[in-house]
Amino acid sequence: MDVRIAIAAFELVQDGLTVAEVCRRLSISRDTYYRYRSRYRDEGLSGLMPRSTAPRTSPNKTTPQVARLICEKQDELIRAGWDAGARSIRYWLLSEHVPGLPSERTVHRVLVEAGRVTVSPAKRPRSSYRRFEYPDPNACWQLDGHEMVLPATGEMVCVLRVIDDFSRLSLASRACAVENAQDAWAVIATAIERHGPPAMFLTDGGSAFTSRRSGPFSGMSDVEARLRALHVNPVVASPHHPQTCGKKEREWRTWERWVQAQPQQPSTLEHLQRLLDTYDVLYNTRRPHQGIGGLTPAYRYGSRPKAKPSTRRPAAPLVVAERTADAAGRVALGQRYTYNLGRDWAGARITLVRDDLDVVLLDGMQILVRFTIDPARKPQRLLRPRGTSSRCQ
Repeated sequence: MDVRIAIAAFELVQDGLTVAEVCRRLSISRDTYYRYRSRYRDEGLSGLMPRSTAPRTSPNKTTPQVARLICEKQDELIRAGWDAGARSIRYWLLSEHVPGLPSERTVHRVLVEAGRVTVSPAKRPRSSYRRFEYPDPNACWQLDGHEMVLPATGEMVCVLRVIDDFSRLSLASRACAVENAQDAWAVIATAIERHGPPAMFLTDGGSAFTSRRSGPFSGMSDVEARLRALHVNPVVASPHHPQTCGKKEREWRTWERWVQAQPQQPSTLEHLQRLLDTYDVLYNTRRPHQGIGGLTPAYRYGSRPKAKPSTRRPAAPLVVAERTADAAGRVALGQRYTYNLGRDWAGARITLVRDDLDVVLLDGMQILVRFTIDPARKPQRLLRPRGTSSRCQ
């Protein structure tokens, strides 16, 4: 039986028990007994109902003005196409120097009470993820391509963007028809011109960035060769492991939300490029970034000295491959370099061994030529004058 009902029954029945015996049976103190008895005598059974334990005053309670400001900021961020969760709202208000802001949890509670939070299934806690971050600006850059459809025309296009791993700064963006090596190098060159070369450059295994998918002995792509020439170490992320480039992958969601919120949707590559340039400025200088404690990427990028490339050129992967000489006797060396053996070698199967710029061409076990590529020339010199050849027929 409930203690309060038992005390009321004791008052009504008065079966000869003493107060001490009633307290002992109910395992309560005499103070509790007399308090409930007093309520019963003054208010009847309603006096025994549970009462609120909330304090009479709450000086730290979120004021209606602050709650309204939180909701208004969320509406503003949604209209602008930015993230509008509790953490983002608080960072934006802090950047605007709004006084008396509550904690992130309180901001979330305000949104819940206002019916502005959609309940979602429990997610994996952030603390369970293993995070990594390079210690300085320019220590590592990330490049990725993202396909999107132009709403006005339905045309599929690609956006290439380079970001800095340490600061999340968007270093350069480029709109192009498809993901390709020429535009990839163009966006890299723009980033280098603006911010200097990085120490390391990270990409996924896209064929525009690396030749790794062509085989274990396929050598370097044009992008990789140009980076190595600047003493920048190109690194390719493991296949089927997008978390390695997770910072860049997550940023695409921010870009998509922002561009969809724009009143004039892109209809051409030129229009898309203008939106990209606008987005980069706002993303770098205005939007507080959750991953770096609410700072802007531009502020964090300038907070530490930049890392620099190594003084030594990174080692290139060894290439061992079979090549077929074309009708003119030219053998492809990679990066559009060729070596002309002469027409007598047309169709011959030649073994190519290449270590960066050092090349050996073999016919079976016989060394035909050993030379160093001249980077200034795509066609390399002839082995011997045209028309003279010692190839066995």
